[in-house]
Amino acid sequence: MVGLQSAEGFLLAGDACSFDRKCSCTTNRIDCSYRYLTEMSNFTNYNRHADYIGLNFNFITSLPANAFATLFSASSRRILIRLDHNRINTVDANAFTGLPSNVNVDLYLNDNNLQTIPTSLEKIPGLYSLYIQNNPLTNIDVLTTLGPSLRVFSVSFSKLQSWPSQLQNLTNVSHLTLDKIPFKTISSDALKSVDSLTSLTITDSELAQVPDAICLMKDMQLFYFNNNKNLNSSKNLLMPCPGYALNYVSFVDLSNNDLSSFPNVFDVFPSVRRLQLIDNDIHYIDPDMLPHNVMVERLYMGGNKLKRIPGTVSRFSALNQLFLANNDIATIEDCDLPGLHSLEMLDVSNNPLEYISKFALKDSHLLNRVELGNTNLRKIPIALSGHAKLSYLNTTGSPIECDCSMAFLRAALPLDIQGSCVSSSQTINDYISSSLTGCP
Repeated sequence: MVGLQSAEGFLLAGDACSFDRKCSCTTNRIDCSYRYLTEMSNFTNYNRHADYIGLNFNFITSLPANAFATLFSASSRRILIRLDHNRINTVDANAFTGLPSNVNVDLYLNDNNLQTIPTSLEKIPGLYSLYIQNNPLTNIDVLTTLGPSLRVFSVSFSKLQSWPSQLQNLTNVSHLTLDKIPFKTISSDALKSVDSLTSLTITDSELAQVPDAICLMKDMQLFYFNNNKNLNSSKNLLMPCPGYALNYVSFVDLSNNDLSSFPNVFDVFPSVRRLQLIDNDIHYIDPDMLPHNVMVERLYMGGNKLKRIPGTVSRFSALNQLFLANNDIATIEDCDLPGLHSLEMLDVSNNPLEYISKFALKDSHLLNRVELGNTNLRKIPIALSGHAKLSYLNTTGSPIECDCSMAFLRAALPLDIQGSCVSSSQTINDYISSSLTGCP
């Protein structure tokens, strides 16, 4: 038996493979990841079939002809081949010959040294997903023939000199990731034939704003726009689509963009239910950026520069989860969270929080989880009293003084409180069960 780190990062135990003792073989699975391989293993004499081939995180530089020809069965339901995080720069024209025609194949070639998408991929009749980002691609011509078969495609553009017209061949793709776009703008018809998308990710680009090319994605449900550091404006980050909105989009992630203010998300995505604005530089939420009734149910604004919870949060009337960790919030006042009747989860951990006003949570009767870890709070806030559904409170890392001011918590038991008393090693849970009985 050998123990290896799998592609997913877990330790697996399996029989050492007959073709290479460094690899681990289990039922329908070959795992040669993290084994310092400099060339492909020879699978020719391996007389079992596999649905998973893990060759990722090695030092392989080339793929020979018929590299996988003997491994796969037409009875497989799906095949996953991981060749990512190597140094591959050469792929034989027949490297993928022999893969069955009626089986979907997910192929990971990301994080290598490929300058073109290999023409050998045309030999994979069931190629469903192709991940080829973080390669120094100078052209993607093979998409002319390969594009229509793909459903998932992820690519980096850092070395391209112009917008690739070959993208118009991705007529059936549903999940598209465009990484490192080196242009400040792209035309409104740049994605004109890719209108079947349900998920679009744009990351690490030079774009000055979200491109209006997204307006063609009328069936899109998920939109990610992350790590784009050259934006001209936060408020006008998105250009409204002419005469209509993208009403099917329910998830928007605009994290890590150095936004200084809350963007005009709802001009384009009026029906978004989950909104992520993590790790920006947002100081406030301009009420002009919000409709009177916001439909967002989960709002993630951790890692910003908020000094107080913006009063405009009260417009998020459907909100049930609010994440505000890692900001500069020092107090929560009675007027900060009014009208949040659906709020179930509040995270204000890792803030310099000194106190929470007594009636700050008076409208949030459904509250069941509160994160107050690593704050400057010295008392468990009385604002938490009377919340019958409260089941979990985390104060880990906050200097909580355990005394009779906690007596109100007796009515909240059983309540799982994570954290310890600042003056002893006693957990708060232990203090409540052993010492509160003597309090009036």
